[in-house]
Amino acid sequence: MTRNRRGMTLLEVLLAVGVMGLVGAGVTSMMSALTVGMAQQHDARTSVLRASLAQARLSSYLTRARCLLDLEPTRLVLWLEDADGDDVIDGTEVRWLNWESGRGALRIAWLVDSEGVAIEDPYSDPAGIDWWSEFDTLRALSGVRDLHIDLVSGLDSWAFTAPMLGSARVRREAAMNTRTIDAAYELDVSGVLVQHCLGDSVRLHDPPEESEP
Repeated sequence: MTRNRRGMTLLEVLLAVGVMGLVGAGVTSMMSALTVGMAQQHDARTSVLRASLAQARLSSYLTRARCLLDLEPTRLVLWLEDADGDDVIDGTEVRWLNWESGRGALRIAWLVDSEGVAIEDPYSDPAGIDWWSEFDTLRALSGVRDLHIDLVSGLDSWAFTAPMLGSARVRREAAMNTRTIDAAYELDVSGVLVQHCLGDSVRLHDPPEESEP
């Protein structure tokens, strides 16, 4: 008995190659979609985690502060605590927060008086103090060091909600009566800018008493 054997014709080969190509393209497209989806999920998780960290770090200062001393769109000044219990402010109790666009970070700075005498004098009129100039003046004193850390990094923008007021004194007086602080910012997540908002309140809110000059 004779068997007829034949190989695949050219048309059958071309059809087989075409089918395999379609299957390969489908698998590649599916894998690419899965990869993109996983990357997007990772970026979303990263964004949420970094936003949560920003909220937690800022809240750790705001919620326990005595009051604001100044508030502008890109910076604020806090009376963090009354360390010596005299109900008036001295330089070691103040914290300066500043959005630094060149570094993409929100920085907090403070002063350390290693000699214990240079910046302990209380401020009798906090609303009349230019706190940013005061920071520069105090850190230039002998025995005083300024320290700082980045509260939030990887930022493309940062803006506190601050009302537009007539004068610096009026602005600082308003800040000392402010209980809630809000900010809008953009995080750079793998080259994509993601918008976030945060806010918290000064829960203690106990502005300083005026002392005699």
